[in-house]
Amino acid sequence: MIYYFSGTGNSEYAAKKLAVKTGDRAVCIADVMNGKAEIEKDDITGIVFPVYFWGLPEIIKRFAKKLKGKLGGYVYSVITCGANTGSADKMLEKLLERKLDYSFSLKMPDNYVILYNPCEKEKAVRFLRHSDKELDEICEDVNRRESKRAGSTGGELKSLFVPYLYDFFRTTSKFFADEKCTSCGLCERICPDGAIEIKSGKPVWIKSKCQHCTACINRCPAKAIQFGKKTAERNRYSIYDLTK
Repeated sequence: MIYYFSGTGNSEYAAKKLAVKTGDRAVCIADVMNGKAEIEKDDITGIVFPVYFWGLPEIIKRFAKKLKGKLGGYVYSVITCGANTGSADKMLEKLLERKLDYSFSLKMPDNYVILYNPCEKEKAVRFLRHSDKELDEICEDVNRRESKRAGSTGGELKSLFVPYLYDFFRTTSKFFADEKCTSCGLCERICPDGAIEIKSGKPVWIKSKCQHCTACINRCPAKAIQFGKKTAERNRYSIYDLTK
């Protein structure tokens, strides 16, 4: 079984390609945590997710604790990133209370519009071409039950202190929808935290913190969702836009 968490689609893309080429099934971690899917013990367990602040998304921390005792004989992770993943795989191992048999750091297009400008379309397409080649390598490794740590490794020093900033940054207080909002409700439907409700035709963030997966802001069709003053001038990134 392959479990994945994804905001703008990178990790979902990787998980589903892995599922096809390894004859496995991909299950959304947010669905498991929200009671829409179950954890099934299998011979192989894959966990695919993005690195956040050189550490683990909050939902992955909670999921790992839920997954303990239901792991397969061969356990691997594919961690998507814009640069490198630091010690995220080791953090996962600590929560699972088990060594990973295989871990791969997969570079994919940047998307954290809250802090910087995500890649433009042409650069993102080039990224994905390279990612596809690495995914082919990962599939071969998993099918052979390889044991190694590979891909865009590095950043371990940042993993010593940067992850502690994540809990501070993942506030929802600066999210809002501007006048371009069309009341489509997509942000409410795709939020893994159930942190958004449509009220009087506009999204309202009803929880003080969320994953900061940026699904709402990056996938808004009208580019109406903002985080503070700076995001209005920035690009948006969603793999769903590239793979239509």
